[in-house]
Amino acid sequence: MSLLDIYRNLPVEVAGGEGCKIFDFDGKEYIDLTSGLGVNILGYNVPEINQVLSRAHTVLHISNLFLDRLKEEIASRLERLTGMDYTFFTNSGTEAVEASIKFAWKTKRGKVLALEGSFHGRTLGSWSLSHILRTQPFPEIGVEIEFIPFDRPEILEKNSDAAIFIFEPIQGSGGVRPISIEMAEAIKSIQRRGVIVIADEVQSGMGRTGEFICSHHYGIKPDIVLLGKGLGGGLPLGAVLMSKSIAENIKRGEHGSTMGGNHIALMLSRVVLDRIENGLMDRVRELGRYVFEQYREGFDLRGKGLFIGIETNQEHMDLKLLERGFIVSVVRGKIVRLLPPYIIDIETIDKFFKELQEVCLESG
Repeated sequence: MSLLDIYRNLPVEVAGGEGCKIFDFDGKEYIDLTSGLGVNILGYNVPEINQVLSRAHTVLHISNLFLDRLKEEIASRLERLTGMDYTFFTNSGTEAVEASIKFAWKTKRGKVLALEGSFHGRTLGSWSLSHILRTQPFPEIGVEIEFIPFDRPEILEKNSDAAIFIFEPIQGSGGVRPISIEMAEAIKSIQRRGVIVIADEVQSGMGRTGEFICSHHYGIKPDIVLLGKGLGGGLPLGAVLMSKSIAENIKRGEHGSTMGGNHIALMLSRVVLDRIENGLMDRVRELGRYVFEQYREGFDLRGKGLFIGIETNQEHMDLKLLERGFIVSVVRGKIVRLLPPYIIDIETIDKFFKELQEVCLESG
């Protein structure tokens, strides 16, 4: 076997997909409640995406030597949706994290703050900011990093002399934990005192919570917003969106990416944004409201919109639910994380919770 044995794979080989379903090579169907870990937010085999791909052969790549009006269009739309002023495209969320630290590092202050329980990526810089990975034996970047307890906003406020604060409005791998209103107010407070605030919306953005970025639920206007996952419609694409004050301090040649903002990925991003801006976020809000109203009493739920965590008392829930035809992600051992495609229907949601309840009862 030539692939590095670095992932814990589910025992499924994907042959294709349709809507919220994927199929293995034996024809068995599974309902993917992870959207391919947050990427396929429109589901699988999307007609509009297929149409774009069928004509994409004319231009596969436009290098940064040239202007690209599509890149300008997508940047403009993202800036309008996030409230930011400038955009830099990357290939992924973790690249966006790396770039954001460089862009924000224009200050005489010397410390970076992140939250305990955070996950920002696996490249060296983003790994250094990921609290849940710090037991792994890798070298740190040469920057002072302090992790603030997740539920201690008063400690964050005491660190208003820091250079940068990076946070996930909802921690994904950290247990699907939304920040509190009190923490949001502390973030606004340190921002007013000069700390550059970076919102890692790679998982919580793109309408996942019913707002285009989750920070908007809290009235937070970050200095930098990071996007990825669903942004590229199934192809690699990330983005760093920033305020004018950040962009003005970045000089030509201080960063770059050969493939960042790949033309075909941007073509698919246009499809995704078209759907989002034509009522899809309303659907996310309605479905999220349904889940939390219908199942709050029977299950320990957390999250917003279609970014949902379910606390259980059992391990290996992903394998148990896989046997019943549902693909889920498990974080922190016993928390079921749901990131379903935005096209999911109430019937499928109800079916899942019925099966989940049966699994919980069977396992005691």
